[in-house]
This record gives sequence, structure tokens and C-alpha cells, in this order.
Amino acid sequence: MKITTEVKVGIFAIIVMGLLALMTFWVGGLSWLKKPGYILYVYFNDVSGLEKKSKILVAGVDAGHIEDITLTDGKAKLTLRIHRNVVLYSDAEASISSMGLLGEKYLAIKVGSKSPVLKDGQTITSVAPSVSIDELMRKLSSLSNGVTKLVGKVNEVLSPEQIHSMQAAINNVRAITENVNTAILADNGKIKTALDNVNSIIVTLKGTTQQNSKNITELIANLKDLSQTLRQEAPSLLSNMRETTVEVKNMVKQTRPGIESIVNSTRQITTNLQQGKGTLGKLLTDKSLYNNLNSSVKGLKDVFGAINRFKVYLDFQGNYLTRGSGGGEGRFLLTLQPRPDRYYIVGVVSNPIGRIDKIQHFDTATNQVVTDSENVHSDIEFLGQFARRFNNTALRIGVTDNTFGIGADQFFLNDRLELSMDAWDFGTREAFAHHAHLRVGGQYFLFKHLYLSGGWDNPLNAHWSGPFIGGGIRFEDEDLKYLLSVAPKP
Repeated sequence: MKITTEVKVGIFAIIVMGLLALMTFWVGGLSWLKKPGYILYVYFNDVSGLEKKSKILVAGVDAGHIEDITLTDGKAKLTLRIHRNVVLYSDAEASISSMGLLGEKYLAIKVGSKSPVLKDGQTITSVAPSVSIDELMRKLSSLSNGVTKLVGKVNEVLSPEQIHSMQAAINNVRAITENVNTAILADNGKIKTALDNVNSIIVTLKGTTQQNSKNITELIANLKDLSQTLRQEAPSLLSNMRETTVEVKNMVKQTRPGIESIVNSTRQITTNLQQGKGTLGKLLTDKSLYNNLNSSVKGLKDVFGAINRFKVYLDFQGNYLTRGSGGGEGRFLLTLQPRPDRYYIVGVVSNPIGRIDKIQHFDTATNQVVTDSENVHSDIEFLGQFARRFNNTALRIGVTDNTFGIGADQFFLNDRLELSMDAWDFGTREAFAHHAHLRVGGQYFLFKHLYLSGGWDNPLNAHWSGPFIGGGIRFEDEDLKYLLSVAPKP
């Protein structure tokens, strides 16, 4: 039996899908056999920069991902999918961090130590507030204003009027000292009593010394031995100290020019900064330059935010058509999504339904165009569509299988179930077609990457009308990065 081109392409697509599925499950460690983890919740006043599927790190190690972000009573409610082997306690603390100054945001969690252990469905109550770059800039601006006010106050203190006030204060201290001297002379009897008390303390110390004379004698003998030892070792010790002093003196002499150069350079840099010279000096003295720098940082933040929002999806899909040719259909689709509500789809399709090419010539005898024959051929076809999503409904328009086409999608179960309707070939270029090509079907994700597809194909053309069934594999750009990072290197 002769194997057609369509069957070969379908077999090739199925083999490629099988290999990709095997590689995906091998890299992921047979993720369908693993428990998906458990759910926790946490509330934040502001989660700017966080998105669905953002990473959750515990001590810098991957511990799960953010499954959903919703708004509840004016606060952001995060649904967390935590790995089963990660144990968190009731005093666990959550905070929002970023990879560097302008890197992507992630959720950091401290496990805590207070029992009991958090279970599925419970909420993390301890939350560390996050500080945005804009708030940090405002604090720096407030600090700069405070420093300016402090310098103004110091200048006021050093004014001639303040110097006169300080001299008056010194004169007051001198007068107070004279008054204290007079008071001491007036209380001479009390001072005599204090001296008698000191005399009695000295007598007590004398008696204590006599009682411990033996211990004091031993101490003096030990000090004498120590003195003799030092006298013997003194020449060598003094010689070493003399050599060390010379070396230190030579080192200071050698490094003195460098130190003087550093001091002069530092003095020059300080003078330039005070005078507003150079980029840093202008930054400290020119407020407009600071504002421009602040605007540039905000612009970079917006650019990197747009890059983080850009998504790329790669689909390998194969379907088996039960009516007509009974052939296999393979699809390779690339979805580019710059924003959540719009995306672009491009790809190639192996269509088992052939197209008709009419061979015509002009008959001079009758002055008419005559069709000699019609050839039916199959070929690789192309797809390019623009899609706009409204909540759970998406509308598509563009090129479908080399002809104008339109389509619509309805999403359910957090996008795990997708029902679709497509129409194309309004010029009935396909073989044995009397009406446009219509397809109604859907696809359901069994796992994160693997889905099943099915539906009814071409109901308007009886020759081709019939059900179809198939499946496919979808990868996101993050999944592709992961696969490329762990794949064996040649």
C-alpha cells in the first residue's frame, strides 16, 4: 500500500510530539506522578511587578509558584502553590523581592519556627511591607532637604550675633566658678571633716597592708625576678625594636609621596564636588540633573516591565480526520503575546485535503477561456492571525491555511478548557468543496504541557464532514529556557 505525503507528515508529527513529551517528562522528573503540592494564601496591599507563575523562593531555593492573583476587599490575594516537601510554620513571613535593582519580582518566604505547621488552605499572616523605588527616591529627596536645613542652621550658629552669645555664655561660666570658690571657703569646716574621713581610710589601708605583708613581700620578689629577666633580654629586645623602627621609618618615607598625592586628590575631588564640577558634582548640586536621572530610572523600569510581560508559546499539534481522506493533520504554531489581551499566531499546517488548480487556455475559435483539466494537490500551508481577548472570549482574524479566515475561542477552568470555532476557504478552493471550511472543536489540558483535542471538521461539505481527534504539546518561554538550560550540551 502506498503511503501518502499527508500520512508521512502526520506520522512525523506524532513521533516529534512523542519525543518532546518524553523529554519534557524526563526533564521534569515525571511530574504527573508527583503530588502538585499544597495551597496557601497571603494578602498584600500592593503586589506591583508580581504576576501569575512568579517564583516562590525559600532561602533562595525554588519552593513553588504563584498560581493566582485576585483583588479581595481592596487587597491583593495571592494563591500560592507550595512544593510538598517544603514545611512552613505558623509564624512564616512573606515579602516581595526582586532579582537586583531592576530584575523580575518574586515572593520570598521565611519558614519560621513556631508550631503548628501550616496546612493546605491556610493563610500566611505575617507580611513584610515592600518599598518601591519611587518611595525610596522620595525618602532620599526628603533627606537632602533635611541636610540643606542643617547646613543653614550651622551658618546661623556661626554668625557674629551667635559668637557674641557664646562669649556671654563663657563669662557666665566664669562667674559661676567664682561663686563655687566662695562657697568652698565658707564651708571650710565641712571640708575638714571630709579630710578626717580620708585620713581614717588611710589608717585602715595601713592596717590591711601590715596583715598582708607576707603576700606583698612575695609579690616584690616576683617583680625583682621579672626585672632581672627583662634586664637580660633588654639588649636583644631593644635591638629588634630599633630595627623595626628603622623599617617603619623607611616605609613611611617611601609611602609619604603616595599618601600626599591621595590627600591632594581627595582635597581636589571634594573641592570639585562642592563647586558642582563633574557628573557627580552636578548630581549633588543640580536638581534638574537629579530629576532627569529619576525620570530615566522610571523609564527603564517601564521598559523592563514590558519585557517581563511579553510571553511566547510553542505548540506541536496533531489531529486524525476520520472522514474523506482519513489522513493526519499536523500543526506547528508560535504564539507571541505582548499583552494579556492581545496576541499573534503564526505557524505551518500539513492539510490532508488537497486544493484544486485549474489548467485553462484561450480558444481562438470560440474566443472563450476553456478549462482543460483540474489538478488536486496537497502542500504545506501557512497560518497567521491576530487575536484580541475580552475576559474569557477571544476573537481571531487573518490567514488560515493560505486563505482568509476568522475564528473565536471561549476559555473555561482557568484556561485549561478551550472551545473554538474556525471558518476559512470562503472561495471553495479545497477539493470537492461547495461551501466554506468550518471547524468546531476544543482542547483540554491534562497536564501543564500536554492536551487533548477533538471536535467536528467541515460540517458544511458532506464529502469531508466528520469528527477528528488528536492532541498536542505546548511550551511557554519560561519552559523553553528551563529545557535549554538542563538539556545535554553537544
